[in-house]
Amino acid sequence: MLERYMLPFMRHLLTFTAILFFSLNTYSQTGDEQVEQMLNDSLKRSPNNSNWLFLKGMLLAVEYKKYEEAIPYLTSSLKNLHQFKVENPSARTFPNDLPLDSCDILHIRAYCYDHIDSITNAIEDYRYLQQRQPNHFFYSVAVAKLYIKHKLFDKAQIELDIVKNQVGNNERGLVQQANYFYELSKYDDAEMAVEFALQRYPKSIEGLLIKGKVMIKLKREQEACKYFDEAKSKMNLDYFGGQSGYGFQQEVEKDINEFKSLYCK
Repeated sequence: MLERYMLPFMRHLLTFTAILFFSLNTYSQTGDEQVEQMLNDSLKRSPNNSNWLFLKGMLLAVEYKKYEEAIPYLTSSLKNLHQFKVENPSARTFPNDLPLDSCDILHIRAYCYDHIDSITNAIEDYRYLQQRQPNHFFYSVAVAKLYIKHKLFDKAQIELDIVKNQVGNNERGLVQQANYFYELSKYDDAEMAVEFALQRYPKSIEGLLIKGKVMIKLKREQEACKYFDEAKSKMNLDYFGGQSGYGFQQEVEKDINEFKSLYCK
């Protein structure tokens, strides 16, 4: 079944789809199966409908973790978006009934590329998003995180410096600076960096997770478990940007649970 944070979104989708195209009595399945069946039927009727393509891609990526399968749907959604908006100027998606935007699509597609280790394509999408939303530092942080993941530390530091120059000591930038030191195995520097971040942003879930991971490396497991517990207690979808951050929220929660199971008996 759908996780608790995605369930309201999919319930809205079920109702919205039923009103437009079907009766709910048409389907015997429940939950995920019903959502997928209704999306598939919608796409058979309207194969170039950007909303349905986007929602199918999002379902595959976020709920089923089928990132490679999701990418063609997201790409088709992007390709057909302009014509779709011309033909359907009042069309809406998401629970808050906002019109679909190319940034929504590219954000999820970059997330998919990241998970299949297609770093060039992921960064290309994030760069486009940076051009569209130049004041949104999140995309520079996302690129830095990608570089750190792939051990491209010099490039990561450049991105983090850009973030600092743009918006100063913001939470995500400070946390990724700590993550940068952690991945370089500079654990004392990582501890100082994450402590600096948590002094300014004590409710930072990512910061608390990084602090716990650093404590593990410094052989301070008991302290680490306190940070993991605190991070988990503060878990909420709004911190990760709402519905579009659902996959990221899942990953962080999974990391916390894995570390707790290994070190917090």
